[in-house]
Amino acid sequence: MTPNPNPPQRPERLVLIVGGTIGLTILGDSFLYGTLPIEAQNLGLALPLVGILLSVNRLVRLLSNTWASSVFEKWGPRRPFVFAVILALLTTAAYGAGWGFLAFFLARMGWGIAWSALRQGGYQAVWAGGDKVKGRLMGMLWGIIRLGSAFGVLFGGYLRDRFGYRTGVGGIAALTALAIPAALSIRWAAPPSPATVTPMPLRQGWREALKTAPGRRLLLAGFVHSSFEGVLISTTSLFLAGRLGGNLLFPGLGARIGTLAGVLLAIRWTSDMLFGPAIGALSDRVGQARALLVLAGVLLAAMAGVVGLNGTPLILCLCVMFISSGGLMITLAATASGVALKTERPHIYVGVYATAHDAGAALGPLLAYFATGLIGLAGQYLLGAAVTILAILRYRRSA
Repeated sequence: MTPNPNPPQRPERLVLIVGGTIGLTILGDSFLYGTLPIEAQNLGLALPLVGILLSVNRLVRLLSNTWASSVFEKWGPRRPFVFAVILALLTTAAYGAGWGFLAFFLARMGWGIAWSALRQGGYQAVWAGGDKVKGRLMGMLWGIIRLGSAFGVLFGGYLRDRFGYRTGVGGIAALTALAIPAALSIRWAAPPSPATVTPMPLRQGWREALKTAPGRRLLLAGFVHSSFEGVLISTTSLFLAGRLGGNLLFPGLGARIGTLAGVLLAIRWTSDMLFGPAIGALSDRVGQARALLVLAGVLLAAMAGVVGLNGTPLILCLCVMFISSGGLMITLAATASGVALKTERPHIYVGVYATAHDAGAALGPLLAYFATGLIGLAGQYLLGAAVTILAILRYRRSA
């Protein structure tokens, strides 16, 4: 037999390159979260439109996740992944074109479609390592992606403050362009299912994913946790302003709003980057179901400290809570990877799980501001943490 002249890369190297490529493509999206709200007036955008632009990419993924799964299943990872990288570059460049709200809106929709395919590629890379190291590889993947997010908000915020918004977009787009040769260099492992399967319709894909009790309950746990995180991340600054009286810990940063926003967002993402790989590896050793339960318990205890303490202890509990929540996200994703490989259509299950996660992330901020007047932020936080641990307990009974 003639040896393959272009064999697949080792799983760790494959995850490293795929994660790095995705990290380059996510720079523009992360940059917007720190910069768009403070540039809205200069871009002719009303603040309510900013909320729409920052959310529409998640809403479009409720449809595009399963579609991307079918495309990967039929064509394999190489072509869809390269297409998604190119689409991500085009959408990033469009942010600085100055073409108005409609062009921005279409670009954000395009990014949502690109992200569906990029995330599918991430799962494909993790599958190359097999079941025993899926937690470690998933933690490595998300750690690298979060490094991209943190760099995007910090470097983009600096460029915006120093040279202006459009220079910031240009610098971010130039870095994103490096993802194209990186994507073309990837040597993918064989897909976990035949690449000649007929694409599965959205309704049938959901029916397939809901066949088993573990599959159904894991979808619920992923949805509940992402909803809780959506509530938390969208209201943390509001909660701290009310609890701490609006005092900044580092007032000297106030002169650079873009940089300050970047630092605050980067704190959340670097917790995944620094602790995600270790938490993923630990979940491989003790089992994902057990790790989920421990992380959810830590989350609930830290949340009790957040709502019951003040000053520095509150900040420390908030940090622990962010770390445990990031660990939950990674461990849930690793669990979904393992459950997917036990189904007839692994790509489809991953797409459905991603859709449940995105639905929760989109719903969380809406619930947060609707329920604040009813039970307050502290009540929402405790309720969200409690429901998360109940959903994980329910999954663990069927795992």
